Amino acid sequence: MKLRYLGIILIILIILIVSSSGCIENTKVNSTWGEKKLSLDAIKISNSTVGNRSEQNDSIYYVSGYISNNNSFEALNPKIQITTYYANGTVFAVNDTPYLDPQNIPGTGKSYFYARFEDPNKQISRFEVKILSAKGQY
Repeated sequence: MKLRYLGIILIILIILIVSSSGCIENTKVNSTWGEKKLSLDAIKISNSTVGNRSEQNDSIYYVSGYISNNNSFEALNPKIQITTYYANGTVFAVNDTPYLDPQNIPGTGKSYFYARFEDPNKQISRFEVKILSAKGQY
């Protein structure tokens, strides 16, 4: 009889430990368990982002700057898109795989980005940088 009560108490204790440890998560984000919710609004493109012609080769236009992550945790696998435009507002070229260092943006940190565009006729008049997506820490 004592063993039976001891067994029941032990099972209840195990259930309480597992349920309070976070192993049983009852909310899902992006169809994965335990992923932290990342706010894309807290990922900002720096005001010092520039677009210039290369000093060594005038036919290359480059866009560079920093992306700041104001979330308290790392932004994984960010997707960035840089679009350049003609003077009349139509799209000249799009780069959705710019160089990014570090690849993942640290929590409350920043990453440097860089993209090159071939423009031998010097037709690029402006550019736009957008953050398309990023994932939270697993």
